[in-house]
Amino acid sequence: MTDNLEEIESTLLKNYLKNMDFLKSHDNALYSRVENLSYNLDNEIYEEKYTLEIIEDKLNIVDMENKENLYTQDPYYDAQFKVSRFYPNIQEAISLITTTKIKTVRDPKYVVDSFEYVNEYIDLIKKTKMLENKKFKNIGKYIFIGTLLGIHIEKLHKKIKSRNYLITENSLEVFRLSLFCCDYKKIAKNSNITFLIEVNDLDFRKSLKIFLKYESYYNSIIKYSLSSNNNKIALQKLSEFITLENPLLYSFSDYLGAYGRGVEYIKRDCKILNFQNVYEVFENKSILYIGPGPSLSKQIEFIKKAKKNFILVCLASTLKLLSDNDIVPDIIISIDASTRIVRQFEIASKYYENSVLLVSSKTDTKIVKKLNKKNVYIIQDSIEFFEGFGILTGSSSGEIGYNLCCHFKPKDIYLIGIDVALNQKTKSTHDKSYYLNKKINRDEYIFSDFGELDFDKDIIKVKGNFKDEVYTTRRYLQLIYNYNQVTKDINYDVNLYNLSHGAFLEGIKPLKVKNINLDRIRKIKKSDLYKNMIDTFNKSSKTNLNKEEKKEIKKDKKLTKELLSIIKHCKKRSEFYNIFVKISLKYPGSFVVQMLTLYYNLLNPYVHFLENNEINIQQKVNMIQLEQISKILEFYKCKI
Repeated sequence: MTDNLEEIESTLLKNYLKNMDFLKSHDNALYSRVENLSYNLDNEIYEEKYTLEIIEDKLNIVDMENKENLYTQDPYYDAQFKVSRFYPNIQEAISLITTTKIKTVRDPKYVVDSFEYVNEYIDLIKKTKMLENKKFKNIGKYIFIGTLLGIHIEKLHKKIKSRNYLITENSLEVFRLSLFCCDYKKIAKNSNITFLIEVNDLDFRKSLKIFLKYESYYNSIIKYSLSSNNNKIALQKLSEFITLENPLLYSFSDYLGAYGRGVEYIKRDCKILNFQNVYEVFENKSILYIGPGPSLSKQIEFIKKAKKNFILVCLASTLKLLSDNDIVPDIIISIDASTRIVRQFEIASKYYENSVLLVSSKTDTKIVKKLNKKNVYIIQDSIEFFEGFGILTGSSSGEIGYNLCCHFKPKDIYLIGIDVALNQKTKSTHDKSYYLNKKINRDEYIFSDFGELDFDKDIIKVKGNFKDEVYTTRRYLQLIYNYNQVTKDINYDVNLYNLSHGAFLEGIKPLKVKNINLDRIRKIKKSDLYKNMIDTFNKSSKTNLNKEEKKEIKKDKKLTKELLSIIKHCKKRSEFYNIFVKISLKYPGSFVVQMLTLYYNLLNPYVHFLENNEINIQQKVNMIQLEQISKILEFYKCKI
């Protein structure tokens, strides 16, 4: 028995050392973390929480704190059971495609519309009558949620042989124990492995985004397995994160629309602002950043009292309430591409004509025509026309506006009306003064393994700014992560305060307005501020493309014509795709390359779903994709 035990221990140690050697070259940061953990455990700097033990001739992980075994049965039997239950269909899977036709009416309505392109594939899926128990030919992406000893990971890999694995584990200590039992190096010989081990939500999402973008063709069916039922919460979080990364949230038609409008602004000699170079105006001053959250009306009296102490930076969606209370903002931010936002300026002109207006390059040009051109500055949004002028991306006006405030480098930023949560009593989405405010008539969402996640209607709970928990939606959950990422990226000293009655935002101190002493915040002479902003913003703006930038546009036009010529001679979608991949590596900064990359990220999972089910549908899929890309290229050629 002793000899057998020594042999087992020797085998486990050899496997551990082999895995550590693999990690050192594959994921050096993770290797260093495991190495540091081992040192702390060996030197009793860190108290061991989990141990690998042999109990009744069977391996197990013992939870030292709770005095319990993490395996309820033999790990090898558990692994074999998981293998026997695996079936390559859409059960126990997460997908970035929808099989329900999209009926949403877009605003703005684009000539080339991603929704319509997606619907072409959905129609084809319905015609082929693909059922839930339909067997897939291959599984290109697979997620292991929790590792335990990793024995099931190796066993499942032998059966699945997926090209891409995402391996997650909430405990670095548990993952370290899996290095003794699972041969990760062997799995990585023919598969890509991404490890996400005990990381925070922001880093998790960043790595998940890379995993999803790589070989996005396989995002149609991402199978998963739980190491144990204790990982149900981790599965829910993973499902939410993947939902938030859906490429339909910012698609190729949004990019194309933003490009077309941006070009029009440049042709009209509008001022494109280098927002990274205007911070001198804001030094030693405090910004009050105002959003249309449900709590805004309750705090309007504070804004009236404090308007001379702060630089008032507001989203255009708050103008109705501000004008009703005779408040003139210093800076107005308008980011939305919708044509409906003209309603935000249906107020007396005195409340915006003498304010600085920062407008997205994708904002409807008809709206900008109504404004005082002298005060309007265009912000590069999602597309960079002028290199070095800064580019902002985001899911909403809110976090893009916050990002701008951070680039201004003031002394303090106070957020008010930035709830990113529902009204806790009425379940309304915005302040009552905002025309887009609506109530959600739905009970709190209960997660199930096979339930679909609704981006706008599911009501979920998150940590509150002043309460333990508040109700919000998945759309707002996306914004919360975006705000947190902006805060994390700040590279200078600034005091951040959240006065809003909604969700907690990481790195921003909760502060109630009653605890603010306005006498300690120096008042600002607004006439001087306005003059300094206009002077500084003018110096940091451009209205025309220089020779080099015009040269890049011509290169893009030439490349577009070349792609059109190539696609006319292609009979299979794979022919053009393979050529495009080579071209994209050669011209990564090209506008047309970026746009078609967004197209493929969105539509290729639908192509895979169809091709992975039906052999005789290949010709139809080829025709749809080649026609769609031709339309995009033709339209783009007309715009540049």
